[in-house]
Amino acid sequence: MQIGNGSLTTLKQLNEAFTSWLEGYYHLRKHGSTGQSPKDRAASLKRTMRRVSMTELTEIFLWEESRKVDKTGCVSIFGNIFEVPTHLSGQTVTLRFDPYDLSVMHVWHDGNRLPDARLLDLNRSIHERVKSKSKVEKQEANPASSLNFFKLAEQERRSVWAQEALNFGPKQEVTHD
Repeated sequence: MQIGNGSLTTLKQLNEAFTSWLEGYYHLRKHGSTGQSPKDRAASLKRTMRRVSMTELTEIFLWEESRKVDKTGCVSIFGNIFEVPTHLSGQTVTLRFDPYDLSVMHVWHDGNRLPDARLLDLNRSIHERVKSKSKVEKQEANPASSLNFFKLAEQERRSVWAQEALNFGPKQEVTHD
């Protein structure tokens, strides 16, 4: 994946390019060992795919930090102060959080999830390492205009999708006599 030319500058553009490559090239190309495309091989599987709930998926991508609980049952993280159960005083807890919303902290101790910490003082609402939405929106307003592999893969993906949408019945092979 060549992105050194600066044509992909946002996460949205990267995701679109990846989807185009995945569906317009990778899933359609026959694998050297199996002789099948990944799409055809997946279609032939008998097992069903496991779906993950949005809540479970969100929790997978939460950031985490460890903090020691002070004697009053409070933890400080990124300038914000939270209250946790007082029986944790003097112990280290793991705080899991969405970097775009630092007002909510999930508390974990010894592998067990406890009730969320109670916010006492909010000084920072988003993590300093994430970009503000206004910067992201400005970048997305100026997309690159050159034709490249990802655009061609996207055209192929849309073409395949359109063909599949038109085929309502099972595939039939056409033979020429």
